[in-house]
Amino acid sequence: MFVCVGEYGGQARSKVFSLLISVIGTVLAASIFLATIPSAHAASKFAAITIDAKSGRIIFARNADSLRYPASLTKIMTLYLLFQDLEAGRLTIDSRLRVSRHAASMQPSKLGLKPGSSIKVRHAIKALVTKSANDVAATVAENLAGSEPAFARRMTRTARALGMTRTTFANASGLPNRRQRTTARDMATLGLRIQKDFPQYYTYFRTRSFTYKGRKYGNHNRLLGRFKGIDGIKTGYTRASGFNLTSSVRRKGKHVIGVVMGAKSGRSRNRYMAGILKTALKKVPYRKKRYLASTAGKPPGRKTHVVAALKPRKPKVRPNIITPNGQSDSRVRILNANGTAATHVRARMQSLIIAKTREPKPEPVLAPTIVAEPKSNKSDRADMVRLTDDVPARALPAKKVKVAKHAKKARAGMARGKTWQIQIGAYKSAGDALSGLTKAKNTGLKSLRGKKAMTMVVDAKGNRLYRARFAGFSRNQAKRACKSLSRRSFGCLTIAPRS
Repeated sequence: MFVCVGEYGGQARSKVFSLLISVIGTVLAASIFLATIPSAHAASKFAAITIDAKSGRIIFARNADSLRYPASLTKIMTLYLLFQDLEAGRLTIDSRLRVSRHAASMQPSKLGLKPGSSIKVRHAIKALVTKSANDVAATVAENLAGSEPAFARRMTRTARALGMTRTTFANASGLPNRRQRTTARDMATLGLRIQKDFPQYYTYFRTRSFTYKGRKYGNHNRLLGRFKGIDGIKTGYTRASGFNLTSSVRRKGKHVIGVVMGAKSGRSRNRYMAGILKTALKKVPYRKKRYLASTAGKPPGRKTHVVAALKPRKPKVRPNIITPNGQSDSRVRILNANGTAATHVRARMQSLIIAKTREPKPEPVLAPTIVAEPKSNKSDRADMVRLTDDVPARALPAKKVKVAKHAKKARAGMARGKTWQIQIGAYKSAGDALSGLTKAKNTGLKSLRGKKAMTMVVDAKGNRLYRARFAGFSRNQAKRACKSLSRRSFGCLTIAPRS
């Protein structure tokens, strides 16, 4: 009996022990599985890409087409649409944007705008670039589209037209929203297009700091000034997105754009970005050309061609221009030297110069001479009015008008925009544009001496606008001239030469 009991007891203990081992094994396996979930989730946020900006060729990609949350990278598209409206003349750099209660209630980061107040467009741009202010983003959205949801729909339409096939926007700021998704490739495309389509405004992304109402705000992009050649563009962060960054670097004829999304910290994001940019710069060949690609590689799911540039559509009918004798017609009658009528030609294919008069020379004023761009310059179809400060601003008799011997040279130099320009405003009439240019000339600034004043005539949704500009600057001269004019309460933008 004793032996039987001992054997039974040993078997029972053996079963209990094996059961205990299996339970412990199950618990350990479960704990290991749960421990891996956070790290796997963190890894699922990460994506990166680098591209050759001049060819669009992808140099490096990791999860480049996987959906991610853009966070404040959203504001690049917000600025793209703001630049669109500036280019179309619907706004000027000194226009004021009204702040609503909804916009003022946005979560930080923010400027702390008050309901009913207003902010200038130039300050709004700098606030978005440096402070990444959410209240400013909402203000821009409401002033441009009436409401933030309407603006978000416009953002999405624009994204698809640019070739950002997997991007959907739900707000203008990048604050958390499950429907707001993008990819690293799409953000690289946006980084390309904002430089390609609006080079005159892209320079704002180089802003290192911004002072508003006595308070100074630094740029969140820590690579500015620390990585040679970096000229922008934007950072972003939410808990859901991780740390994001889109960067652009130019070195010795090479131009690379990089995107990092879902990094665990700002420091690791910056280190990773610096690493992939250095590698890409070694692999990108030197290219003499200045123009940029339209998309980052070939976007997945793209069914139609990508729009070359989302700028205001030009009317099918050629816009009329104001002739030297004060008439408005799309065709100008060219007179021979003896005053007899010659053949009719289209105004945009002809360059005219107004002869000097023998009347006493009054105080410096500006008189128009029509200069149209050549056929080869497809990027800028606006008629241009060249101005000189050596004749009075009045309509001259038709017999005084004659064809310039150097028309081709004048036409090519002015239309192609080989030099830097500055723009002091967009006006509703040619007279206002002339008045603005005359006032700028009469300031006596040395930086404007010898520079060519001109007005570009554009049509935006049937409304004609006259952009008042000075041409013939180097890059540094344009910056100094704008700085001097801004001190004298003139609005001023620098405009890079077209490639």
